[in-house]
Amino acid sequence: MMKLLLVMFSVISPFSVQPAAVPAAHDMQWTVVEEETPEIILAADRSGPVQHFRTLNDISLDDSIDDILVNKGQPIHKEHDPYLGCPEYQFKDVTVGLCEDTGVVNYVHIDASEKRLKLNQEWIDMNIEAIRDVLGKPYYVAEDGEVFLRGSQALKVYMKPGSNYIEGIDLFDESVS
Repeated sequence: MMKLLLVMFSVISPFSVQPAAVPAAHDMQWTVVEEETPEIILAADRSGPVQHFRTLNDISLDDSIDDILVNKGQPIHKEHDPYLGCPEYQFKDVTVGLCEDTGVVNYVHIDASEKRLKLNQEWIDMNIEAIRDVLGKPYYVAEDGEVFLRGSQALKVYMKPGSNYIEGIDLFDESVS
């Protein structure tokens, strides 16, 4: 490096008495540096011990309408979701957006009125600290809440802006939404 600096200085210095030639590549000293491979952290590995989102309040994104009715009984209310263009089924402890023509569960929603949520058969208190304890750091923090990813499935905790007050929780497949 010093030799290179001297050569460069001699090239640009008006007082140089050396010829302004750069040494050939084979005359220079080379150091081979082994390339370091950066650590790749998958979205599924960024958070805590929950590796997959299988169910939210006993409903899976893979459930059919028959599975849901067997599990939850008849809905309390059914209405048309204008955003999805599909029905939304409201049960006692959960709301399910399901397109009947495709049979796809688009989302599972829990209101903030619930004191706890049941994620993969594990009860979690309905507060952001308890959820973070189980899920780890969120993948993304939005103005309206925090998003936790596991593969293509996302759990979004909607919060009142500027607070830790939970307004609701959605489970959905982010590749479908």
